[in-house]
Amino acid sequence: MDQYDILIGVDGGGTKTKVEIEDGLGKKIGAGQGGPANIRSSVPVSWQSIQQAVAQALVGSSIRLDDPTYRFHIGLGLAGTEVPEAAQTFLKVPHPYHSLILNSDAYVACLGVHGGKDGAIIIIGTGTIGYQITKGEATRVGGWGFPHSDEGGGAWLGMELCRLTFQWLDRRIKPSPLLEAVYAHFNHDIYAFSTWANRASPGQFGELVPLLISFIEQQDPHALDLIKQSAKCINSMWHGLECQTKKKLPYCLLGGIAPFVEPYLDRRFRARLVPRQFNAPQGAIFMLQQHLLSKEVE
Repeated sequence: MDQYDILIGVDGGGTKTKVEIEDGLGKKIGAGQGGPANIRSSVPVSWQSIQQAVAQALVGSSIRLDDPTYRFHIGLGLAGTEVPEAAQTFLKVPHPYHSLILNSDAYVACLGVHGGKDGAIIIIGTGTIGYQITKGEATRVGGWGFPHSDEGGGAWLGMELCRLTFQWLDRRIKPSPLLEAVYAHFNHDIYAFSTWANRASPGQFGELVPLLISFIEQQDPHALDLIKQSAKCINSMWHGLECQTKKKLPYCLLGGIAPFVEPYLDRRFRARLVPRQFNAPQGAIFMLQQHLLSKEVE
């Protein structure tokens, strides 16, 4: 019986999972979305989110995972793969796929951005990470977790904004509309503010970033200083990546904070920036295609 290849690309992070499916000829079959898929946090939840997104992507087609007419290949870019124990646990779970390739979410994002070719990315979201792929070899800078890493990202910006606000409340630095707005956000209650700051998660610190960004447009001195400090952190990540390869790669900035940081980056870095070509699930499909091609060569 003839079998037809189905390629499934998965991008799984701390809050959601995105899936795109195509056939062996590159024809799109569908797209789906599920819950979180950070295998460091939970392997069972990650698999549940993946299967939920795959099932959603197949809705509207006549294709089922238990149909022997098809060979299902899945490429996964998941958060948490830097923890070997989590990756090994994930790979031991029985699954219905003919082949499975696992790598990080940053890896598939980088492949997608550059159309499956060599290139680099720096993601500026709640955290930060620099990632590059050269001839199939990947290297990274940062992304080791908050607060000891992830400088320049949303959690770091939120934490630094809290630090400045407390310094102003202590009369150690001059006031500004931004710092006054942060204090007003906590109903001018320093104890409520302090309690929150001592318990805040990276995501909660990141929730203060829209407030900061709104004051950049007003030329608030503290807002401008913080976003420039973020740019210095990203510049250092660029230099770190450059030290690991002799090839001048194209770069792409990703993440919700990237557009606000970009104007303050090193001009030499900005000159290397290129637009995104494809998304991360498509990057996972590129990864899968490269794997299947290598198997054919063997």
